[in-house]
Amino acid sequence: MKIHRLSIVFFIVTLVMYVAGNVSLPITDPVESAYALTAKEMVISGDWLSPQIFHQYWYDKPALIYWLIALSYKLFGISDFAARLPSGLLGALSVAWMYQLVRSISGRRLLAIWSAIVLGTSLEFWILAHGIVTDMALLLASVGTFGYAYRGLAEGRTKWIVIAYLFAGIGVLAKGPVGIVLPGLLFLVYAGVMRSWRMVRLLFPWQGILVFLLVAGPWYGYMYHTHGQAFVDGFLGLHNIGRALESEHPADNHWWYYLALFPAASLPWTGAVIYGMYYGWRQRSDFYLFSMIAGWGTILFYTLMATKYPTYTFISLVPFSFLGAVGIVKLLRIGADRRLWWILMGPTFFLWGLLAVGSYFVGWGFWYLLYVLVGVGIVLLLACYFNGKRYLLPAVIGLVTMLIAGVVIYEGVAPLVIRRSSVDYVPAVEAFRGQVYYYDGYSTSLVYYTDREVIRINSDYAPEEKRSAVWNGKYKMPIVSEQEASAHLSKEQALVIVPRRSLKYLQQSPLMGLFRVYAEEPGVIIFMTGSGLVTMGDN
Repeated sequence: MKIHRLSIVFFIVTLVMYVAGNVSLPITDPVESAYALTAKEMVISGDWLSPQIFHQYWYDKPALIYWLIALSYKLFGISDFAARLPSGLLGALSVAWMYQLVRSISGRRLLAIWSAIVLGTSLEFWILAHGIVTDMALLLASVGTFGYAYRGLAEGRTKWIVIAYLFAGIGVLAKGPVGIVLPGLLFLVYAGVMRSWRMVRLLFPWQGILVFLLVAGPWYGYMYHTHGQAFVDGFLGLHNIGRALESEHPADNHWWYYLALFPAASLPWTGAVIYGMYYGWRQRSDFYLFSMIAGWGTILFYTLMATKYPTYTFISLVPFSFLGAVGIVKLLRIGADRRLWWILMGPTFFLWGLLAVGSYFVGWGFWYLLYVLVGVGIVLLLACYFNGKRYLLPAVIGLVTMLIAGVVIYEGVAPLVIRRSSVDYVPAVEAFRGQVYYYDGYSTSLVYYTDREVIRINSDYAPEEKRSAVWNGKYKMPIVSEQEASAHLSKEQALVIVPRRSLKYLQQSPLMGLFRVYAEEPGVIIFMTGSGLVTMGDN
């Protein structure tokens, strides 16, 4: 298959956008730190097959994301930048491959350009391209699975289906069985809508199944051979079937959860996506029908799952970005009513205005550049509108949105991320040589940065989250009760880190009588126990 030159351009440009500023973004709790620490332990232990966290085997996710981060550590050293690099790289590859596949399937260069731009500049995509999560790896796999499987069905060629199975194998290594189960269900629904038994038969070539097994099978086979039923119970039982049947966070378990997220995920292109859905319904092309099934089918699939996470429906951006490109092309076609352009401009002004107004109430950051960019962007869009510059309109939206996003990262996100990390109080912990505890919470990033054991103290006074006890098996950090902690803290010199939100619970506890303040940070208070008690100010 010919690699189009613009695919390479998209990859280079977006890679620069996604990795810029990563050096100033520390590892956050609770999600990013778990992946970063697991990859770090992989490098240190030399065991690249069995993921570990807190020196215990951990079956939360397959190994692909850990391999990528660990490889980045080996190449660039263990650092925040290295931990974030894989998501940026995968994001750039996803955008490039989106252009490549839409161009190959549709034969329409402009449609492929807008598909790639909509995907790469959507709000949720931009966020996750800077994150330390598995979702970007799954999205890249989904671009390949969706694109090649559709092309195979449309052309009746097994070769493309086999390549789709290769990408599905990558998806299963990235996220688990959902990497093949969900695409398989979506394509079966599509074949049913098309009333094509030929498509059903094409979906199951023995060559594709073999390729899938060769890609995903070795790691899963090794894990079962090495860890047996513990792997089955942990990975398949708890982290897959368990998530589907028992909500990890019941407070978020609402049927409308993903419907509420949908408009925000595609900003500033939400209007174009919705218009693409509306306009495409008139013609109902095969690619349109598949995109609707893939996008809304993904949302329905995860709506039926008990556990809700904002990133679960992330892959729906792939078909929705194509629909957004359809919307842009139709909105800007020759002869279209110019007033329809507000379908593009309205959500854009909303996003820019929201960021500008929100920054005014943020207690940090130099925001004047943001206000200048928003002002310039509004002027440029209005100039395009009144002067009839059709294709400059989405170009300005994409470019200015990226510039604004860059300012937001440097001035807003970086300080905010620091508040979700332990990086500010790492020096205080590193200067102390005794045992470290964390009261009514935990910071995996503290373990990542300091290589120290941190023991969680479960509070007797904090309210417990109402959820199934099955989720207690998820946590691998060392944990003690208040009674167990009291026996140790009365005899040893130790640090106890207390989130400020939990101070009211600690004040009800007998443990409070053992503590003196060691250091204070914006998000936590660090107490000290044992002989030779001093405050940081006394040192």
